[in-house]
Amino acid sequence: MKKYVLYGTLTAIFLILALQFFNLQISQSSLYTEKSLENSVKMVTQFPVRGNIYDHDGRLIVDNRPAFSLYLIPVETTERTIQIVSDLIDIPAAEIRKELRKAGRFQPVKVMRQVDIEKLTWIQENITDLPGIEWKSEPKRHYIRDSGLAHLLGTLGEIDEHELDAYPQLEPGDIVGKKALERTFDDEIRGSKGYRFVNVDAAGRVVGQVTNNKTIRPEPGKHLYLTIDFRLQAYADSLMEGKRGALIAMNTRTGGILTLLSKPDYDVSKLSGVISSEIWDHLLNDPHHPLYDRVCQSGYPPGSTYKLVAAIAALNEGIISPYRKMNCPGYFVIGRKTVRCWKAEGHGTLDLEGAIKNSCNVYFYQLGLLIGLDAWNKYSKLFHFGQRTGIELTNENPGLVPSTSYYNRVYGEGKWTKGMLANLAIGQGEILVTPLQMTQFVSILANRGILHKPHLGYKLVDPLTGREEELPAESTKIEGIRSSVYDLILEGMREVVDGGTGGLSRLYGISSAGKTGTAQNPHGKDHAWFIGYAPFENPEIAICVLVENGGSGGGVSAPIAGAYLKKYFYYKGEYDYELERKILAAIAARRDSLKALNDSLQTLVIDSTAQN
Repeated sequence: MKKYVLYGTLTAIFLILALQFFNLQISQSSLYTEKSLENSVKMVTQFPVRGNIYDHDGRLIVDNRPAFSLYLIPVETTERTIQIVSDLIDIPAAEIRKELRKAGRFQPVKVMRQVDIEKLTWIQENITDLPGIEWKSEPKRHYIRDSGLAHLLGTLGEIDEHELDAYPQLEPGDIVGKKALERTFDDEIRGSKGYRFVNVDAAGRVVGQVTNNKTIRPEPGKHLYLTIDFRLQAYADSLMEGKRGALIAMNTRTGGILTLLSKPDYDVSKLSGVISSEIWDHLLNDPHHPLYDRVCQSGYPPGSTYKLVAAIAALNEGIISPYRKMNCPGYFVIGRKTVRCWKAEGHGTLDLEGAIKNSCNVYFYQLGLLIGLDAWNKYSKLFHFGQRTGIELTNENPGLVPSTSYYNRVYGEGKWTKGMLANLAIGQGEILVTPLQMTQFVSILANRGILHKPHLGYKLVDPLTGREEELPAESTKIEGIRSSVYDLILEGMREVVDGGTGGLSRLYGISSAGKTGTAQNPHGKDHAWFIGYAPFENPEIAICVLVENGGSGGGVSAPIAGAYLKKYFYYKGEYDYELERKILAAIAARRDSLKALNDSLQTLVIDSTAQN
């Protein structure tokens, strides 16, 4: 009997074992296979290549180069590894431990970007003694120029905690756009990460590749094409070298920005990776503030360029006729205050067109008093001052257009003076604009009321399929301004270039129009402005040049604008520098001839006087 009990017990035990073997090896094979793979298979993140950036005609502005980042896997990292890494990359061990504690046990933590090749080589040679450490290849931005691009392109950096909430698909350590175009188009040009799997041995060394259904290929970011002309961007950079200010040029027919330059700037590649404290401190403490974007972040008094707004308001509201004349003796008395014209001896009697041509302050002081604050504010807002243009940058300043409520709030009701109105009419006082807003304004004038929204994006191109996606451009109409008003304003601007204060911007063989401005600055020399467009008859390009503390707009900014416009038309095959040289030589010869004739006449007069 005992024998049968023993046999039965053994049989039952073997049946149970057999069933369990079946369960483990057949029924749950996939589960334990996956667990086994977790012990011998490692997931490797593959970073996407960020999309290149090109100009409108396909000239490369930014691409990528390989760089290497150092990671630690918390569950595998030993205290010895932490100490060695701390010494190697000069980061306190306590800070590394803090970052490891914040991450998941198996989530790789990036502890250093762009490790130099010497350190990487040492790590590879000692990898078996450094459990938990690994390195990955990641693309790094490479810029074709080291100047003239910083405020246009912007910078990259590691994603912060606030951005992680907005991008749940990203992880700590991922690189995203931080400013300007890199940030605005980050979703499109960043691409998406991929994942592959490799076999590793007990020491964590890769011994083979694994193919499974969890493998995901990285997708490169789309290439971004800009409206910028890279040749003109570089040329503008040379024109503004050593100056503080901005140069913006825009296609008046589309709103596409051809050049967007803020000076001084910095080598954006210095901020594309690990930023040394020395570089950062130098940029922060530089008295010229190269980190500050003067194109759209700074607000300036526009000076005499803003007289055009006062002129439009006065004409369109019927406050004056085009032929209204006023006398300029060189000064104007407002209450107890005497204000001066830039021309000390005065301009004499002028109509509105002559006042625009000669930028007469006294004429526009009187005009400002006739217009009043409400009408001036109305037309300022009509031309979109006091609001952002909406360009694809990240730090745009809306500027300031004072109103009755603003003055009542700042000075108290009834406590502000008429002198403030006169000052606003010549672009001084509390009015603040950006160079980008002034570019938009002169483009609206050139288009006789059509506003093409300034933009930098032209198209996106998928590098895998070649599929192109044109980026939309917006246009609106400034309503309510009579055609005859534009006629007079534009003719006045043409005369500014043809013999007025903007003569140094003149193009030979191509007609153009413009307006100079010299804005008073309580902190130093005046700011120099010029806005203009060309050709006069069929506008295609608008330009704004601002030189901080430059002094005279006609003497400093106008020649820069003229040089830029000549280069623009030269690249199109429409400007002849040799013709310009001949014309200037002929003018000089005629001037010398007239001087010689004048000297001869003076000699004759002297001789005649002596004989008498």
